[in-house]
Formats: sequence, structure tokens, C-alpha cells
Amino acid sequence: MNIYIVKVSSKYFNKLIRYSIYFQKIEKVGDYYYLSLDKENYKKIEKYRKLYLIEDVDYKGFIKYKKIVCNHIIFFILFIISIIYIVFLSNLIFDVQVKTNNKELEKFVLNELKNMKISPFNFVVPFSKKEKIKQDILKKNKDRIEWMEITRKGVKYIVNVEERKSINNDYDNSPRDIIASKNAILLKIEAKKGSIVKKLNDYVKRGDVVVTGSITHKEEIVDLVKADAIIYGETWYKVHVSYPISYYEKTFTGNTKKRLSLNFFNKSFEFGSGFKKEEVEEFKILENKFFPIKLGFDTVKEMVLIDDVYTVEEAVEIGTNKAEKELLEKLPDDSKILNQKKLKIIVNNSTIDMDIFFKVYENITDIRKIEKGDIDVSR
Repeated sequence: MNIYIVKVSSKYFNKLIRYSIYFQKIEKVGDYYYLSLDKENYKKIEKYRKLYLIEDVDYKGFIKYKKIVCNHIIFFILFIISIIYIVFLSNLIFDVQVKTNNKELEKFVLNELKNMKISPFNFVVPFSKKEKIKQDILKKNKDRIEWMEITRKGVKYIVNVEERKSINNDYDNSPRDIIASKNAILLKIEAKKGSIVKKLNDYVKRGDVVVTGSITHKEEIVDLVKADAIIYGETWYKVHVSYPISYYEKTFTGNTKKRLSLNFFNKSFEFGSGFKKEEVEEFKILENKFFPIKLGFDTVKEMVLIDDVYTVEEAVEIGTNKAEKELLEKLPDDSKILNQKKLKIIVNNSTIDMDIFFKVYENITDIRKIEKGDIDVSR
């Protein structure tokens, strides 16, 4: 309820009572009465205000805050404009830094990012779009870029780039062999230069020469060249995976938004969009225990909630898919799983533990320079 508090001289007080004006509260201080009235009775005294020198002194309820806002309207307008300005600036990028020792690669990456609107004085891009931009750059430049990560820090992006060290480096013509990087069965040999010393389906150990740069004639070395080849083999991995039957997980996608929030008389108002499932970190800008308003500039994080109960068969399938995905993430891009076999499955109260054997088609190319006195021409 809105309450109006007025001050009236003692000599006029009785006259107001005769006019059937009712008061919520009466307080006498010296020669004056302080009267608390509701809206209806406040309207009744309007015609006697000048006659009896009635003066407004205070308000209670919503009208009090309305008067405060009206009396300080310029302040509130400037305050809201400043918040909008802060939100605007916090979503603007002022600098993009590429961290690499290769200055040419640095310029190239900066130009690629600029073409995709990641550059100074552009707005922050959503997490999903940022990841897509990163993957697109990596896909288009897989021969030049090994790894890249884009991280936002305040009003700038930090881009870490690792240059791909190609085994086909045209600037180094030192003699070399193409060797197996791990134990495998040879499935494919793509040789452009050098002599192939192994056959398909041969078992090779790590370090075995597959294509040599030592060119022989009648068992004598007649030339040393830079062997150029790509070799693929069948490799083997044993992966242990544990997956819960009853599964609850709360994860964050990395998508965040800034949102202005206003709490007024226990009613909340949000200015800005959020997510379907979200967690809010509050940052209070304005709060006063005597003034029922709170203003905040909150960080909203997108959440993914998983709350499932699986059958044994479902848990085995999901666990197997998880093991495949984690294994392939550690291998070269052109790798693929040829076969799999579950070696052991143990069902516990809350989890399933599995050992899975994988056969993988994988690039096993590695290089080794040919040094004098270390020539390997064995067949």
C-alpha cells in the first residue's frame, strides 16, 4: 500500500478531522502533526493544502521509489546507458594475437581469421562458431598447420598455432629412409622416390626401413637420395573403458552470454537472451537493503545435463563408441578402425568395465636421415 506523510500545523489539525479525513498514523512533533494517509484520504486534503499550509514530507511503498526515480531520472538514464555501453564493449574484440615463431604463418593466420570476422573491432563470436572457424582453417591448411586453439581473454583473442613439420620438406634434400613409426603389418606403400625394401603384408617393427634412399646396383650403393613415401599399416590397441549404468553429468558447452538483471520488489527481470539450460554467475552492480532493488551484470553459461539409466547392452554400446572416439582422436586424421573385439566385460553395481582390442588402419610413416657408416640396404 502507498502511504503519504504530510505535515500540518497543530492549529489546523482539528479542522481536518471535521472534514472526515482519516489517518493511518498520527505523530506530534512540537507545533506540527505528521499524518500518514492512504491514497484516497490524501486526495481529500488536496483542496485544503494551500489553506492550511499542508506540506508533503515523505512517502512509503511503491510511491516512494517512484518519486526517487522521477527525482533522479537523469541519473537512472545515464546509468542504464552506461550499462548498455559496458555490455557493448565487453562483447567487442580489440586485439587478436597469434603465437607462433613463424612470422609468415602468423600473418597468414591473422588474414584467415580476419576473413572470418575474428579481428579487432568485431564482435565476439559464439563458441560453436569459433570452433567451426578453427576446424575450417585446419581443414583447409592441414599441410601447413598441425594444431590451433583460439582462446578469448577479456577483450582479445589468443591464437596458439603449431606449424606442421612435413616429412616432405622440399628445402632439405638430405638423404633419408622412410621407416615404420610403430610395429605393424604393411597394408599400403605410396612411394615417389627411393627403393621399396618391404612387401605388403610384411610385419615390420618400429624403426624398420620400408623405403630406402640408398640406391644400389649389383649390391653396391650407387647413390643416396631423399626417399619420399607414405606408408600405412595395421596397428593394434587395447583400450580399457569404464562406463556408468546410471549416469548423471552436468557439463558446460563453453557458450556464455552477458545479461543485465533487475530485481525489483522480489520480481526479477532479465534484459538479454539466455539458454534453454543455464547456470548464472551473479555480479551485483547495485544493491541496498533499504531500497528493494538489485541490479546485476550476470554471466550466463550454457549447460548440458545428462541423467540416464542404461541397460547393460546400451552401456556396452555407448562405452564402445566412447573408446572408438577417444582412440581416433589420438591418431592421424586418415586413420580408421578395421576391426574390434571385446576381450573382457565386467558388470559392477554401477559401472561396466571393458577391455577392447582394436585393429586400426593408420599412417605409420616416419623418417630417418642416412648417415655415413649407418647405411641400411637389407632386404
